[in-house]
Amino acid sequence: MKVLIIGGTGNISASVVPLLLDAGHEVVCLTRGNSGKPAEGALHMRGDRNDADWFVPTVRAAAFDAVIDFFAFTPEQGVVNLEAYRGIRRVIHVSTVTTLGEVFDWLPVTEDHPARPTTPYGEKKNELDQLYLRAHYNDGFPVTIIKPSTTYGRQRVIRQIGIDTRWITRIETRRPILVLGDGNAIHHLLHVDDAALAFGGVLRHENTIGQIYHLVNPSSTRWTEVHDTAMRILGQQVPKVGVPVETLFALDPDRFQMARRIFAHNLLFTAEKIRRDIPEFAPRITLENGLADAFDHLHRHGLVEEVPEGDWEDNIINAQRSAFIAAGRANHEPRIHH
Repeated sequence: MKVLIIGGTGNISASVVPLLLDAGHEVVCLTRGNSGKPAEGALHMRGDRNDADWFVPTVRAAAFDAVIDFFAFTPEQGVVNLEAYRGIRRVIHVSTVTTLGEVFDWLPVTEDHPARPTTPYGEKKNELDQLYLRAHYNDGFPVTIIKPSTTYGRQRVIRQIGIDTRWITRIETRRPILVLGDGNAIHHLLHVDDAALAFGGVLRHENTIGQIYHLVNPSSTRWTEVHDTAMRILGQQVPKVGVPVETLFALDPDRFQMARRIFAHNLLFTAEKIRRDIPEFAPRITLENGLADAFDHLHRHGLVEEVPEGDWEDNIINAQRSAFIAAGRANHEPRIHH
């Protein structure tokens, strides 16, 4: 197949490109050219997909067999895409499980669960999903919607309070790390190389057209296991200091928005449907191996952030510890009765 990838250098797409090339596909990556080059062997098309006057005729003229779109976020983009992708036999739209919200009617969450997004990002993605599904049912638009949960790899590692590399430095320098509450919320972490298997496989199965799939690790984990695994890899054990997520959000809404909306909750999705319809999706990378490879890559490329003493995380942890000490003293003070 001649496959257009909108993206090709991002967290998941960088792993998809070499997989498709190895399978014999001709791969063209469309990017703005601001984040490096795609894998060797892929053709690189530079341009702005938001420039409809350029995007639509360029894509139509190239006569692609399939498109995998990692960067469609709004229904406005979707309207343009319906025109640009006309005549393409397979359209793989990358959505997100955040379209479903964080409060669920049943667990594990299946693909037919009502969508109740609570963030502007999730709301726009859901509107786009619905636009595509209407186009499929009304006009035969050959879309498959894939909704990843949290993915990680060499480009990014994730802890419970968010996406950064600071926690690597904190663990290595024996400094405590923040967690949300008791740190035991359930989550799915999927390595990007395993996520790529679904995109490689979906093009082989036409029965996936018109379907929605959760792209999640079939095995869930708890955030405390993620943090403990990282400590084991890095060879240091440090305290995990729990702070209520609402307290953190009140201190810094921008920094802790993702933690409050996503990582503080028990998120349990089923991978049964995607494993049934796309048998190539068979995750094999353990959390320990995936994090170890990511940490090594980040270190070798100088991508691990330095963390000065007395930074914002130190300040929050010290304040939390002081509050516990003060509360303990108060509990032991004699009560005065009037």
